[in-house]
Amino acid sequence: MLEYAGWKNEWVEEFRNQINAATNVSDGFWLIDELVCRLDDYHTKFFWPGKPQWKSPPIRVEPVFTAEATISEHAKWDVRPTLKMPMPDKIAIAVISAQTNIAVQIGDEILEVDGVSVSEALSRSWPHVTCSSMFGKLRGAAWRMLQGPAENELTLKIRRRSQNATKEILTTTLPRSGGLTESILSAYEENEIPIIRISAWANSRAEELVPKFDSTLKRFRERPGLILDVRGNGGGEDDLAAKVVARFIKEPVIASISFHRMVPGVTFERSVEKIAPRGPWYYEGRVAVLTDEGCMSATEHFVSGMAEAGALLCGTPTSGACGWIRGVNLPGGARLNVSQTFPLHTGGMPSPLMGIAPHISAHRTLADLQAGKDTALFAAMSWIKSRDPLLERKQPLAPFAR
Repeated sequence: MLEYAGWKNEWVEEFRNQINAATNVSDGFWLIDELVCRLDDYHTKFFWPGKPQWKSPPIRVEPVFTAEATISEHAKWDVRPTLKMPMPDKIAIAVISAQTNIAVQIGDEILEVDGVSVSEALSRSWPHVTCSSMFGKLRGAAWRMLQGPAENELTLKIRRRSQNATKEILTTTLPRSGGLTESILSAYEENEIPIIRISAWANSRAEELVPKFDSTLKRFRERPGLILDVRGNGGGEDDLAAKVVARFIKEPVIASISFHRMVPGVTFERSVEKIAPRGPWYYEGRVAVLTDEGCMSATEHFVSGMAEAGALLCGTPTSGACGWIRGVNLPGGARLNVSQTFPLHTGGMPSPLMGIAPHISAHRTLADLQAGKDTALFAAMSWIKSRDPLLERKQPLAPFAR
């Protein structure tokens, strides 16, 4: 699927020269990693002996737009990535969640990482992360720039907005303890609207995901609307995602169409992935699904199925990728995972080129974050509460409407 993901033959000679000039094996492997990441397909990855197993700090960060950024400036970052990261003008890297009892708070803006400016740290990470959009790749770079050896503490310089609107500059250190942990499924209510959060398509230890979801949905069966939050869900099992979609449909829907390369040839076989209803009843109220560039793999299967079921997608585009990994063992203990399929989602949109676009674009802003407002969630809640008859969930919404 390399051609469809943007492979250019001239890259081979470019990197052959650089790798031949490398003075050690490690540098050569990092160059190959950079070459593979140019495809911006998260299922196509390179592994090698001795590849660092870095750890994350107990926070999550994302790029957020500053208050003065316009809609057109948002749109500039929703296109395919460039090889070199542009300056993130009117974008800040901010903490969106953090472990309790640490010196970093939600809304803190990161200025330096381990003594390096945030723009420089992002630029170093950019060639080694993947996504189908500029904004998603910037998100990946922001996540990667915080990683490092577990024994090395992370030092951050941050800008914090206090309650009286003043700003102060602080320097703090955090352990790289493996990142934040989150329940696979959780639920809460805000302004009488149920919000069900699914962080991964995997069976939890204490209780199976699907029965737990069914029990949660039953609690909210009579509500006129609800929100499903799958932001940052990196995937898992397609079957689990399909079983959740199945509780929102009364007739089968097509979640995705895939074209599989018939290795070792270059012909392709088409398969259609359908989701059938799963009873004994289905939820009939309005449904909004919160999406972002962290929605990957099985989550894109889910998002596509929910869009075909008539749900409204709100947030930012999904990550976008090819699929069906084929592992290729290489000399020296290295391995290349390569995607074999080219998937189409939500009425024929090729996910590898741009991800799945939301019906309502709602980029997170720094001002909203610091005010405790979840931009996409607020937009979805407004739609759930609206009374526009054209938005009733009687048929699939037109994808990509603004």
